[in-house]
Amino acid sequence: MSINLSVLGIKMILRVILLTLLLSVVTLGASSALAIDKQPNKKVTSSKQAAKIVQKQYGGKVLNVKKQKNNSGYKVKIVKPNGHVVSKKVNAKTGKIEKH
Repeated sequence: MSINLSVLGIKMILRVILLTLLLSVVTLGASSALAIDKQPNKKVTSSKQAAKIVQKQYGGKVLNVKKQKNNSGYKVKIVKPNGHVVSKKVNAKTGKIEKH
């Protein structure tokens, strides 16, 4: 009878461990998804604001900022700390950096 109880006890402990691991993975996944969307969500009304948003996200030095013809946003060109030059578009309505 004691063998059956210890086997049941081990099974219960394994279930608790598996459930704990599963919850940990789900929690980490949710926090990672939230971290990706840390960009501001507010209207951008100047090239200076757009430059600040891109520089905060990517670092480096702002080379230039151009307002889009249709007033949809700003195109910000920066040189990153590693020397790469990148251009990013900041949506004027949301303040988010758009993916290309």
